[in-house]
Amino acid sequence: MPTSSEPSRSLPKLSSIDLNLLLALEALLHAGNVTAAGRRIGLSQPAMSHALGRLRELLGDPLLVREGRTMRRTALGERIAPQLRELLAEIESVLLGHRRFTPADSTRSFRIATNDYCGALLVPALVADLRRTAPGVKVEFFAYRGYAPAHELALGELDLALGVFLHVDHRLASQELFRDGFACVVRRGNPRVGKELTLERFLELDHALITAPDYGPGIVDVALQARGLQRRVVARVPHFLVAPALIAKSDLILTLPKRVARAAARTHGLRLLAPPLELAPFAVQMVWYTSSQSDPASLWLRQRIGEAAKRLARA
Repeated sequence: MPTSSEPSRSLPKLSSIDLNLLLALEALLHAGNVTAAGRRIGLSQPAMSHALGRLRELLGDPLLVREGRTMRRTALGERIAPQLRELLAEIESVLLGHRRFTPADSTRSFRIATNDYCGALLVPALVADLRRTAPGVKVEFFAYRGYAPAHELALGELDLALGVFLHVDHRLASQELFRDGFACVVRRGNPRVGKELTLERFLELDHALITAPDYGPGIVDVALQARGLQRRVVARVPHFLVAPALIAKSDLILTLPKRVARAAARTHGLRLLAPPLELAPFAVQMVWYTSSQSDPASLWLRQRIGEAAKRLARA
């Protein structure tokens, strides 16, 4: 409680806050570095240092603290970073969302997380389409593992993600792009595989396993366990495009998504076989942060990806 000689300090009101500081705050929390944050929004290093000082005084928190040669966010900084990004995106959408996005004239850069399975199926057609319709647009792809990258999407480090996700955060919007099933491949002339792949022969063979999106048991192992059965996995690889090359040089068998299996069979001269047990199909999804739902550029990109997926599904 303040004494009679200590005037009480009132909390700042929104009308007294320079809203340009929100842009500086977002840049600082994103970059974790005063100089890099300044470059992000076009301010000099002294100007950004001054902005950080004002923000610290305004919020009553250091926001960034030095840790060795780097700076890390405080607990408050961690908590407000995704909320701030969403708030700024909403403000931008309200004020500028009415402006039409013109693909042919745009020089925007998009950042997409995916894996080599979705990349092999969708990326070539997508990039070819973008080169025709928006030659100034740039796109950069990043790898992900397992879970949909909600944190990176919330911070604006990614625009969207494509994949088969173990979990989709409630803050993300999603769209199913297509469904795929499974097929088995072996090298032509594999002496251990006869005219027909029976379950008995399937269990006798040595298997390769693609450990994506995670290192747990594959869908085949789950289906076998339900029957009280087990296969022998002798090779694990993290990439859909590496595994078929391994099969071409060995007597192993590989179960993988049907669309990739067909392409791998043509490329590596493999034999395509139906799995000898029922394996449920799976959905490939596109996910994005809800704050970019109405952004014209993001909406346009999602539409182009959706059209590429439709063409793939019809093939």
